[in-house]
Amino acid sequence: MKITIIGAGVAVLGISLVSSSRAVADDKAHDFYFQQQQQRFIVQPQNARMFAMGGSTRLTESNSLSVANNPAGLGMMKYGDMSESYSYNEISGKQFPNETKLKDKQNSGQVFGAVPINPVKNGLPDGGNFGMGWHGRYGNWSGDPDDTNSSTYQMSAAYGKAITDTFSIGYGLTYQNDELNSAQYDYRGSDNFLHTLGAQYQGVKDLVLGATLALGHGTHDLRYEQPTGTNQNVDQVSAAIGTGAEYTMGTTSLAAGVDYTYYHNNGNNDQNDDIAFGGDSTGHVMNARVGIEERVADWFSLRAGYRYGGNFNWQYKRDSLKDLDGNARYNAVSLGAGVQYAFDDDSVIRALQLDYGVEYRSLGYDDWQHLVTIATPFDLCL
Repeated sequence: MKITIIGAGVAVLGISLVSSSRAVADDKAHDFYFQQQQQRFIVQPQNARMFAMGGSTRLTESNSLSVANNPAGLGMMKYGDMSESYSYNEISGKQFPNETKLKDKQNSGQVFGAVPINPVKNGLPDGGNFGMGWHGRYGNWSGDPDDTNSSTYQMSAAYGKAITDTFSIGYGLTYQNDELNSAQYDYRGSDNFLHTLGAQYQGVKDLVLGATLALGHGTHDLRYEQPTGTNQNVDQVSAAIGTGAEYTMGTTSLAAGVDYTYYHNNGNNDQNDDIAFGGDSTGHVMNARVGIEERVADWFSLRAGYRYGGNFNWQYKRDSLKDLDGNARYNAVSLGAGVQYAFDDDSVIRALQLDYGVEYRSLGYDDWQHLVTIATPFDLCL
């Protein structure tokens, strides 16, 4: 019966996916460049459980990835946690303006950890919890005559504290170094920061609520390899708000979330070229997410999720790029599984967890991403 419920849910998501994917089938340049523009800002990494459930648990989980997603989740941790993840992602589309077929093949890795400041046996620490993490991403555009590639890394730190037994708050700071290089230009950002404020509430049995506000700022330098334009600094600002809920009924967890982000680039629009980076531009991104997890056994879980990514609505302020203005709405379906091995009560390591998630996006030429996470929650009070 449990498997039937999950299968029916995935079938409904699949119908929704097919019904709306036709709307963006002929907009491959939008699909590609809007995602590339978004990645020049700070994109918060996930673990495989979040990812397999469509990102619906980003703001309600309490583990080491709370450092990057909702720092208030750290405040509800009674134990420490370490996790490592690897991801392979494909972003496909067409080059602008010559419509060459492109595929950005991205490999990512990350390490996150969080510990209570003054551990308490089976209780919330009075001093709260502190966490840190590193995330790196490398991408290469295959089929690109300009031989474009990217290199990005992030360093994050966050603190969360439980104000009561049911309510916590937190603050996180992420630094990003980002480079996009090609035969025509270098687009480099080395002083990009994201501030995240979060809250989490667990005052209703089996229900977790989470919310965040985030503000990003920084600068990218656009340097031309050929005399086609003027080198420039591009100031960047982003602002985001998100909320989510997760409810557990026996062995089943249901989650939902929604988030909105505003992006703005402020640069020089005088150059007359077709390079999509630099100059002024504005974007609006909204995600609506739902997910389900079924704990089939104490050691094994199945997961599924759906995400509507829409209203990118990226607007450039250059006549040479006016054909690139527009939207890139899409659907994404995710699946995943997790296994867990629990250690004895007198062990420092409480469990060893291995999770996998995969996402299909009706974007570009149908894009895929895979993510695997190994996590080890541990107890400092024996």
